[in-house]
Amino acid sequence: MKLFISILVLTLIAGAAALLWPQSQSKYNAEISLNDDAQIQHNFSAQTAPITTAGLSTTTSQTVSTTTPSVANSNTITAAKPIAQSTTTASKPAKITHGNNNQLEVDGRYTILGSGTELDPYRITWDLLKSAYETMDLNGSRVTPPKRLEMLNGTYVQISGYLAPPLWGQETKELLVMLNRWDGCCVGLPPTPFDCIEAQLAVPMKLGAAHTISYGTIRGKFIVEPFKAGTFLIGLYRLEDSQTDDTKSR
Repeated sequence: MKLFISILVLTLIAGAAALLWPQSQSKYNAEISLNDDAQIQHNFSAQTAPITTAGLSTTTSQTVSTTTPSVANSNTITAAKPIAQSTTTASKPAKITHGNNNQLEVDGRYTILGSGTELDPYRITWDLLKSAYETMDLNGSRVTPPKRLEMLNGTYVQISGYLAPPLWGQETKELLVMLNRWDGCCVGLPPTPFDCIEAQLAVPMKLGAAHTISYGTIRGKFIVEPFKAGTFLIGLYRLEDSQTDDTKSR
């Protein structure tokens, strides 16, 4: 009997608790919901005011600051222009004075004989060819030959110098014409682009003993054309359809 009464009491207590629990829980949820809405409304109001006032001023300051680098960039480009102009400056025009017997005085410094034709080539000197260094550099920063040399491009010229084949053999159609004696290895002074000419022979030339260095006169169609390897100048003058005479070993 006591057990039955205890069970009945527990059942009544559980039923009462079940009736009271949803009301307290809903009240708690309602309180939380109201508090959250109030907090969200407060946060929204706090964030809205800076956006409409200070936010706009911040955006304006950022816009002004972003335009500043463009001014700096334009200044940088302007400063770089003189450097580009200095590398492309053209050489001065050649001053030519005509004399008797097809004689030319060039820039008051060089005398050239002849008419520049195949039958009467210009007789040029190494001093004239070496003067290219005045407007050109071996590192390629200046690449424009002087006008006094450009005017000879495509004409026929004649010059004397040391003659050396690029390779040894019975004969050759190519020669290196140089101001200074050089055996291609250890003896003599190696040439620069300003004091040597690459010559293509119209008729093959027979070679003598090995390591023989010849000296003679060569003539042909003169080409002024800078030749570079990377940024470095390694060639400038060429002779096409050339031929030699008065050649002897030295």
